Amino acid sequence: MANELRHFSSIEIYITKHEAWTIFRFFWPPIQIREESLTDDDIAFAQALFLEAIDASYKMGYVHILYDVFYGKIPGSFSDIGELIKKFAKKAAKHWFKHLGPKSLDDAEIYAAVRAQLAVNFKSAFTLRVQTGELIY
Repeated sequence: MANELRHFSSIEIYITKHEAWTIFRFFWPPIQIREESLTDDDIAFAQALFLEAIDASYKMGYVHILYDVFYGKIPGSFSDIGELIKKFAKKAAKHWFKHLGPKSLDDAEIYAAVRAQLAVNFKSAFTLRVQTGELIY
């Protein structure tokens, strides 16, 4: 899982301000930023987090299969994120994903372990943005 995220230009952004806010809420549930205050840079950051989460979760899929077979189910994600994953994965350029292929777009999901790790990895960047308005990632 990456400690650095891809940076998107404004023409590469495929999600809305509301979807970006939903993604931030998904990673940091007690969200402390208002949807109206999100900038294009914030939206690009949310999209980069989302892209990494989908890609890392797909990569982790083999581990998931073993875990399911031997130990049980890995907890799922928020219900409103499911449709957003499908919509984004279909709209995003396929070369953005390192592991997700066209056959698996409809089955894409984000694992709780991936969400938790990305939330930890980028919490300071998000906290700094909320507190100062400056986004560095």
